[in-house]
Amino acid sequence: MKNKIVFQQHIMWYESNMVDESWTSVLRAIRSAPDVEVEVHLCFNLQTYVEQPERSDVRAMLEKHQGHVLFKEHNPIVTIKTDKDPFYNIADWRREVYDPEAKYTVWGETDTIMPQDFFAILGMVEIDKPHVLTFASRPMWDNTWDVVTHERLQGYSKPCQCPPKDHKDDCIELLESPFKYKDYITQQELDKFNKESGEIKIQQVPLKIDGSLVCISSGHQTPFIAPGMHFVREDSCFEAVCKIRQIPQVCVTTRLKGHNYWHPNKRTGTPSNRNDEVFKKYAAESSEAMTKFIQSLL
Repeated sequence: MKNKIVFQQHIMWYESNMVDESWTSVLRAIRSAPDVEVEVHLCFNLQTYVEQPERSDVRAMLEKHQGHVLFKEHNPIVTIKTDKDPFYNIADWRREVYDPEAKYTVWGETDTIMPQDFFAILGMVEIDKPHVLTFASRPMWDNTWDVVTHERLQGYSKPCQCPPKDHKDDCIELLESPFKYKDYITQQELDKFNKESGEIKIQQVPLKIDGSLVCISSGHQTPFIAPGMHFVREDSCFEAVCKIRQIPQVCVTTRLKGHNYWHPNKRTGTPSNRNDEVFKKYAAESSEAMTKFIQSLL
């Protein structure tokens, strides 16, 4: 199954109003790569340990979307987590759902849409050692992210790189919407930008990983996310492990992904804002687990 691509996505019940957009993007990319085998794994997480729902029937918030065409055409493998299970979240899922024999295992996120040629690109890439492949981002909050920023969007991160006469405190504001990281970008806008970006360019970059659409090649030693880590900074944990194990990262610098950090439907049906003591407790446990794990590898 060396040429198979595993696409996996963890979905909290309060993210349900983003999944149609996300799944439609995935489906378009699969249809655009008919010669690439894509296996879809989804986790429906109905747990309420951290976020409290405004209504009791959280299952219905996700199950209403199972009529999506993605289910009819690709029969995703679905895992369901409830309050009958111990606390489980995205880091657990990403640690567990990795196929070391697949060409790539892809971390999907509900707030992210993908280039239409996403799977076609993965199908054509040939790199004969374990690695990480990522797609280009919009300019982020500081210039440490420039190494993975799309080549047409360079020069807008802090600190300002404008000539002194044009210097601004935050030159990212010079970018028109939707090309700042905090803007909401639609699939139509993403497709237009990528179509105008020309040929596919892939280059090795210093390790810099955010959790959306990370493509992990076959052959990685596991675990690469700390045992006992449930959520918060699992992408940073993976990046640190890759540095220790000297795993290279390559970036498709001419294809932009649509990671909508501030998606308008990010949290539906809950007043919880991840700033209470319950969230802080689980977050602290995960951070501690990561620290211990990284130290054990040194």
